[in-house]
Amino acid sequence: MSADSRSSRRRPGPGGARRSTAWVFLALAALPGAAWADEVRDAHKALQAGRLEEAQKLFERAAKQGSAEGRAGVGLVYLRRRQLDQALEQFQAAQKMDPALAWGYGGEAEVYRRRGNCEQAIPLYRKAGELDRRFPEALLGLGDCLVQTARVADAISALQDGLKWGRWRPRFLVALGQAELARDSLRDAGIYFHQAAQEAPEDPVTRRALGDFYLQRGIGHNALPEYRAAVALDSTDLDLRYSLGQALYLDQRYNEALNEYQYVVAHDSSYAPAVLAIGNLYYLSGPNDPRRYADARYFLERAVRLAPQDAKAWSLLGRTYYYVGQKDAALQALDKAVSLGATGKEMYTVYGRLYTDRREWDKALEAFAKGDPTPNDQLRIAQIHALKDSAGVADSIYRAIVDRDAQSGEAKFALGELGKLRFRQKRYDEAVTYLRQRIALDPRNDEAYYYVGLSYKELKRYPEALDSLRIAAQLAPDKGDRHFWLGILYAQLDSTAEARREFQRSVELDSTNKVTASVAYQQLGFYTLLDRDWLGAVRLLEKALALNDRNIQAWVWLGQGYQNAGNRNRALEAYNRALQLDPNQPEAQKGKKSLGASG
Repeated sequence: MSADSRSSRRRPGPGGARRSTAWVFLALAALPGAAWADEVRDAHKALQAGRLEEAQKLFERAAKQGSAEGRAGVGLVYLRRRQLDQALEQFQAAQKMDPALAWGYGGEAEVYRRRGNCEQAIPLYRKAGELDRRFPEALLGLGDCLVQTARVADAISALQDGLKWGRWRPRFLVALGQAELARDSLRDAGIYFHQAAQEAPEDPVTRRALGDFYLQRGIGHNALPEYRAAVALDSTDLDLRYSLGQALYLDQRYNEALNEYQYVVAHDSSYAPAVLAIGNLYYLSGPNDPRRYADARYFLERAVRLAPQDAKAWSLLGRTYYYVGQKDAALQALDKAVSLGATGKEMYTVYGRLYTDRREWDKALEAFAKGDPTPNDQLRIAQIHALKDSAGVADSIYRAIVDRDAQSGEAKFALGELGKLRFRQKRYDEAVTYLRQRIALDPRNDEAYYYVGLSYKELKRYPEALDSLRIAAQLAPDKGDRHFWLGILYAQLDSTAEARREFQRSVELDSTNKVTASVAYQQLGFYTLLDRDWLGAVRLLEKALALNDRNIQAWVWLGQGYQNAGNRNRALEAYNRALQLDPNQPEAQKGKKSLGASG
């Protein structure tokens, strides 16, 4: 077989499967005079030009005429499409058609190499080389597999033989550079790659290899001119276009990278690494434009269908689901990613948020410990500790947030939480201090005024409590508890009309709260008793007791309402219920006595 009839084929670039510039496809030589010779020749021209549909049809036509080379050519097309199962089937069929065809074994070996199963590939490469002593593709594949199986010295020894093969010499220099990389000899690897590019500057394989070398070292701007030169020489190689996109991405030229990835996907919609790369770019754009998360979801869902064992794809999809509000799907996707070996601080940070939303506190804290929590996440962590009665830990986190940047939105929230913590600890003066700081930063925060008012109430500083609770109710007119506690203050200050108005407003907004609504109805019932509207008072007091049947004062006033309405039996029943709860309740005892009932 003539070396001049051979054509190149390379592995995916950085970010795809393990790269090797070793593999180059052989244009199969036609037997002189065979009926299928023209089809095979034309098929290889189409394959080299990237016209895969045309190439496959021509190879199939030759194969149906009995050509083993045609059947192996179909395998080459499937390799180009990265459809390895189908390629393997074709190469094995070619072996049966012609056991002496080297490409049948070399192609099967290449499938195994791409799957990462070099131990199975190596004997097949050797057999292919025995059948065709001038089969550089097989020797290059063998060298790469020897490198992958840690037999680097054997690989270098084998690849050295290829330096004698004329126009193939630059390709073997590339392969030797890859071998030197495997033993961390960057200097020697660089020498081989540069020498290859100098000897064959018009060969896209050598230019790409040098680009790969720079990209692996994280030097995207040096990789770019090599990749651009390689693309100019072979614009049909989608793997090469993908590598160019990776270099552009590394160099933070995201729009240009996106263009390359889109080109690849437009020409091969099953190219999973490029589909994933597009999804990743859209995901990274999400913080600046949340609409991009929907775009990311579309591509990432495609990516996991194309590569269901790709941990990175599942991790990105899970995080994207979180940002588009699909939290159950997010958790399932992240669990899948972890089962495949995914790690990463951002992934665990999102895990922490998901578990927080599910109120699974221990799992949330464990996930945040593995992540990189933002200041907003620190607030979540502090709230979890507060809910778990770890007030000291919560307090420490809140104060750290305030100390870091007292003007930030997170600091405002932390000051409010510190104030509420102090209120629950009955350290009311300290609560007021923190809450006043919150108000200074956020004058329209009704919650801060609310807790300031409650703190002043506990300190018996009623005028200040009343002022704060008035503001809280003004800022949040639709929150029933604000009106309830304002009503309590008015009641303590004997401002009956104002108290009645606030209690009425509180039950209009929330008539089901077993604490506040029960007391509000109780007080409204009392005021109605003062109006001598006995049956109206009874209705209100029965509402209070329907919410809380252990409300002693409501039972007493209900008894008074029934007594004044002339319903002696119901009055006695109410007084007795009050005395069951408190046998020494003086008003209930007095009520029973006035009705002539004993004990």
